[in-house]
Amino acid sequence: MYATHSQHTSSTDLAGKTPARGVAPGSYRERLLVAVFVLFTSFSYFLIQYDRMRAENFGLESWVRNILNGIVSAPIQYRIALPLLMHSLEIHAHLRANQSLPLIEALSYALALTLLYLLFRCSPQVQNASYPHRFVLLGFFLAAVQFPILWIIPWDRPETLPTAFYLAAVVLLIVRRSRIPFAIVCLFTALFSLAQALVRSDVPVALGAAVLLSAAMAISFPRPRSHIAILGLLCVAIGGATQFYLQRSAYPSATYAQDTPKVQLLANLNLLHPPMHIPTFLTALLPLIVSLVLLRRHHLPLDPSDKLVLLILLVYLPLWVTMGLVVEVRIFVPFLFLASPTIAKLWGAFLLHQDHGAQPNPSASLR
Repeated sequence: MYATHSQHTSSTDLAGKTPARGVAPGSYRERLLVAVFVLFTSFSYFLIQYDRMRAENFGLESWVRNILNGIVSAPIQYRIALPLLMHSLEIHAHLRANQSLPLIEALSYALALTLLYLLFRCSPQVQNASYPHRFVLLGFFLAAVQFPILWIIPWDRPETLPTAFYLAAVVLLIVRRSRIPFAIVCLFTALFSLAQALVRSDVPVALGAAVLLSAAMAISFPRPRSHIAILGLLCVAIGGATQFYLQRSAYPSATYAQDTPKVQLLANLNLLHPPMHIPTFLTALLPLIVSLVLLRRHHLPLDPSDKLVLLILLVYLPLWVTMGLVVEVRIFVPFLFLASPTIAKLWGAFLLHQDHGAQPNPSASLR
């Protein structure tokens, strides 16, 4: 009876084919539940942040003013995008700093979650899954996308969630099949990378390097390898050029604080400084580590988007360990957000015994 009803009420997917299980990928009910999830989580985050920043308006205004005046130590001085935006909102929308910053963060969170869902939904594994299998994958995705937020609220940095949005946006432009002209894709990639370079310039450089590696490795994307390489070059060039301009022309007098070395590798290797940095580091990466162990031991399937995501993480992880303190997990949080669709698909494939080369058995999907 359920199967008969679902066959009459299901819609068709983007390819015009009706799924065998009677529920189209990305069905209305699924999109509605995901929209409610995104709205609830992002609005809850806004309320938490707004309440935390109620009494911090003077400090936030001083932070904005000092960065715009160029008197902050590097590398904070080079992160001028958010102070500029907050200053603009104060002038044109009459929003105080302790109002505009929670709003920017919450909107970035909502957009990042939405784009990550689109990245999850465009996966061949998800599109070709039976309804019970897709239900399991969606549940894992909604769970995995909540892991990184635990590392933001206690140790908040304004640039974390905008960076998560940037990563999701550019990766989606690369891996999703669309009719958008390549010139428009390049324009969006350039604009996003320029904005991100004014927030954290290391991210577009690392992302671009990973995209170039994916083109060299001939990972099969909907776009030609030459297009993928051009997008990677755009990210690297814009990120590097922007950082060079900020350091050499815009703020040449900005220097690092004497107690903040540029290279933190030795501090990270010192097990006694800080005392809990290794457990913190391993705990934050535990979902990813478990996923990689499952991938290696059970030869689980990977989509091209998963390969690109893992390559991005592989490129940025040594950069984080070398240049930043590993106890500051917020540095890597945007990449943990990006990995959530991949983690969900790997956990789902393991749970449903989808070893590489094995055919899924829909009748055993929920055993």
